[in-house]
Amino acid sequence: MVAAAGDTAPAAPGWRRPTSCCAAGSSFVGLLLLGALPGPRGTSAAAVGGPPADFEDQVYAYRDYTATLKYFDQLKRRCPDIIDTWIAQDEFPEILPAGPKSKWASCGSSGTCKTLIVRIANRAKLTDTTPEVFFSGALHGNERLGPLVVTELAGFLCSRYKAGDEDIRRLVDGRSTWISPMTNAHGFAKNTREENGMDPNRDFPYLQIPEHCMMTQTARTVNELFRRHLFQFELTFHGGMRALTYEWGSLNHMHNRKSTESPDDRAFTTVGVKIQEASGLDSSSRKWYPLGRINDLVYPVNGGMEDWSYGAGWEASPRPITVCRPRTYGGYDPKRTVYNPGSIAALVYLAEMDDFKTPPASTLGRSSELWGQGTRDGHVARNMRMCLKMIELAKPEVVVHRPSWPDVLLPGARLQLRARGFGCLSMQARLVLLPRAALGSSSQADAPCELGPEAWGNDAEKRKALLALAVPLAEVPSSACQGLQIWQKREGATPYVHLDFEVPAAAGSGTSGGGGSSEFCVAVAAEFDQEWGQQTHPDPAVRPRSHAARARLDDHYIAVASDGPMRIDEYRTKLFPVLPSIVRLGTASEGSIVTAQVAVTAAGGEAAPQQP
Repeated sequence: MVAAAGDTAPAAPGWRRPTSCCAAGSSFVGLLLLGALPGPRGTSAAAVGGPPADFEDQVYAYRDYTATLKYFDQLKRRCPDIIDTWIAQDEFPEILPAGPKSKWASCGSSGTCKTLIVRIANRAKLTDTTPEVFFSGALHGNERLGPLVVTELAGFLCSRYKAGDEDIRRLVDGRSTWISPMTNAHGFAKNTREENGMDPNRDFPYLQIPEHCMMTQTARTVNELFRRHLFQFELTFHGGMRALTYEWGSLNHMHNRKSTESPDDRAFTTVGVKIQEASGLDSSSRKWYPLGRINDLVYPVNGGMEDWSYGAGWEASPRPITVCRPRTYGGYDPKRTVYNPGSIAALVYLAEMDDFKTPPASTLGRSSELWGQGTRDGHVARNMRMCLKMIELAKPEVVVHRPSWPDVLLPGARLQLRARGFGCLSMQARLVLLPRAALGSSSQADAPCELGPEAWGNDAEKRKALLALAVPLAEVPSSACQGLQIWQKREGATPYVHLDFEVPAAAGSGTSGGGGSSEFCVAVAAEFDQEWGQQTHPDPAVRPRSHAARARLDDHYIAVASDGPMRIDEYRTKLFPVLPSIVRLGTASEGSIVTAQVAVTAAGGEAAPQQP
């Protein structure tokens, strides 16, 4: 981003289906919190500190415009269930009123330029609330590294998903990753910064002259995506210096030539540290990326994508959020830059990847480097690790390794559960019993304890009442989430928490907790990243505004996209089922009090009880 020279499920981007291309007095014993337990190994290879045996190492190499289009066409055929591609000029007629066949820009022998859009997600599991992230390969066409990184990211997700990698399947099954590999298609094809002489990263509706924003196909494509989607995280790649930066990056959020604090500064900084760690160290063992605010490490601009994609849904319009009236390419409806309140609020990061806009091919590295964090890693692996961490953080969750407990839990029995935080930086969690009678009748007969919104009839008050009836079993007061294990070198160790508890005698008798019920669903109730609500002097003086923060901090957070069905409907206390079926709390008279200890097998596998 250095200064210019002289300066079912929502399927398509427009949401169409693609046709192609507890109770007081209950007793519980404490938990055992372990940072790295010897335990089960999945297929994600972290525990062995290197790539899996089935992985084919390769040297990364640059691709041009035509080769990138061809690569994604082939990738879609390799992974048709999780890779979808579109051309923006076909999907969004709003951005090019003259029609997709108009020759708005030439990309050489490939003909009229095409702005490629890619989605990576398990299409069969997509819903209108699937968490979304966005990666921009290149707003400036002569900054060549970003497009390669996001292209290789897509290939990695495809290949490791097909290989059955546990962590990658969790990313693809539960999140939706959107990529514009060559956001500035014309500039990338011509290896020039601008699109037809216009700078795309001065073209967004933020402190810009109305006639001087949304002039480019680049900016209009991103705008249409953000109108239809609720991106929780965004990473935009640039080149010409080295820095990893976040909000603010605009002139109206400066004081004494320094950036002011955004309302989401705590989230920006803590997430920034994590993705900075993922990128690794340089040859001098220093952090590869300096981390800070855009205004402080780079420079402020008007019309930048970063400020717009963070603030467009909640800052004032028409200033700083401009209503654009461009004349290029046949114009663009001003209504396209008027947004639903709260709809655009991404935690956005700008990665200035290297001092060279096109680093030497010898510095790109090898694909095997993704599984470690060496001081001589190439550019591609370090930035792919940042992307993977960001995808993970779009959905905070507790990964439960399903135990094999008896159907009837007898008072005094001692049981154990293993779980880990994923998609979060910190969590507080409680193992609870939820009375089956308080759950909605729409739960599936074969899985009555799957705790989706139907379990409380999409009614926030019923959900609150359900939690009030919960019987506590064990608690995690505060724990660091371990998350992705791909590049964690943990030989023979897995980072789970132990929840050890004793089945309470009172819960099944109807005298304490549970609302008198003897049938329960076992669940983990968790809150994540509550420190994101901390502020000092936010500018403006409002609570955190980003989707990612509010989905964690607000008691009940709802956001709706400007166009289409995408929405966020999240609660601060999130529920995760431990077992799909009901358990019954017995009494001592039903049999001798037993002690059962549960052990788990490989990640996600069935468990077998140990002998007492």
